[in-house]
Amino acid sequence: MDDHRILEILRDYYEESIFITDDKGIVVFANKVAERRLDAKIEDMLGKNVRELVRNGMYEYSTTEAAIQTGKTAVGRIDDNVFSNSVPVFDSDGKLEYVVTNNMNLKHNQEWASIIESNKAENSRLRRELDYMRLKDQRVVIANSPIMKNVLKMVEAVAPTDSSVVILGQSGTGKDVISQLIHEKSHRSNKSYLSVNCAAMPEALLESELFGYESGAFTGAKSGGKIGLFEATDGGTIFLDEIGEMSLPLQAKLLRVLESHDIRRIGGIENIHVDVRVICATNRDLEKMVAEGTFREDLYYRLSVFTIQLPPLAERKEDILPIAQMFLDQMNHKYGTDKVLADVTKETMLNYYWPGNIRELRNVVERIYVISQDNKLFFTPVPTAEYGEKPTDKPKGAAEKREPEREFGSLKEYVEFAERRYIDRVMADCGGSVGRTAERLGIHRSVLYRKLHKK
Repeated sequence: MDDHRILEILRDYYEESIFITDDKGIVVFANKVAERRLDAKIEDMLGKNVRELVRNGMYEYSTTEAAIQTGKTAVGRIDDNVFSNSVPVFDSDGKLEYVVTNNMNLKHNQEWASIIESNKAENSRLRRELDYMRLKDQRVVIANSPIMKNVLKMVEAVAPTDSSVVILGQSGTGKDVISQLIHEKSHRSNKSYLSVNCAAMPEALLESELFGYESGAFTGAKSGGKIGLFEATDGGTIFLDEIGEMSLPLQAKLLRVLESHDIRRIGGIENIHVDVRVICATNRDLEKMVAEGTFREDLYYRLSVFTIQLPPLAERKEDILPIAQMFLDQMNHKYGTDKVLADVTKETMLNYYWPGNIRELRNVVERIYVISQDNKLFFTPVPTAEYGEKPTDKPKGAAEKREPEREFGSLKEYVEFAERRYIDRVMADCGGSVGRTAERLGIHRSVLYRKLHKK
């Protein structure tokens, strides 16, 4: 960019008044704002001495003259909101060459300061949001309990291999977290990791998602076809959650992938080789399903090369409060607060049965964070028969320590709260099985799955 263009930009776009004189006070440059403020055209100012401009009544006091006389920066007030600032510029020999004068509108500066502060606050909020999402997405496994320490040892043992893994455990125990941890500790960690819930979509849709399809394979198929998740994950890891809900025909296709490492798209005739590690998870008893004929025995043995059993949250009491604190730290970080769990809340959490496991604990922390009126968070479970607490585990005198019943902002809020509690109780009765819970509730598994993940 040449000097002439720079001067044009200063003249036309700089938002404060600015003009420049030589060492004698002759105006050599002025911008549009100076033109408006002095009520004189630029061409009428150029070549004029600032003393002449003062004599003509354009302004009463010239900071430019003061800067020329003293060789120092001169500042003067023009009116209540505007200050004039003149800065002398010297050449390499120390001789005065120019004086640059600009008028600063304090009102504009205050407006800009307000905008800057607003932007700072917004940037701070966005930074907290970003950090919160980063913290939320981190696969942190808290393992203070002996049983979870053993789980992590098993993860360390199987992760470096390509063996298939089956992760067993109730809904909400963190099977997906363990799956991704295995992937991150494997030699495939720099490749794709994809997760699909087998209970969350109908059989036909699940098949097309996993294996892809060719153009014209069925009504509504995209022109040119579509690759499936096995192709998309080539070289990486695919996590099949709720594998116990997969139909027998799809189980046969999955077995073929595990045995030959080949897939065939729907409507296709060519085999496509894929290198994918398969990790599965379920809350169902696969051995019992094999005996009942609802799960293929050959697939069961193919998948269960290595099995990891995750304990319910109630069986790892050493981890309950650290996990709750981790979720609370995320919320505090996101919103810039410093809320804490009340002592009675900690005691209640330790004695609560947690039928929904870690997922329910997270839900509880977020809920009591939102409804709390001060920095201390209180957790008030509903009566035992409704929230699934084991009667034998109920501490003596616990009823007397309960906080008053919580209030609801609307009927909708209460209905959603009661619905989730009922779902948790039914799921506990069904041993954590999504399929049996959905059947008992009279809804489709995909509907139940959405309700379980609803925030």
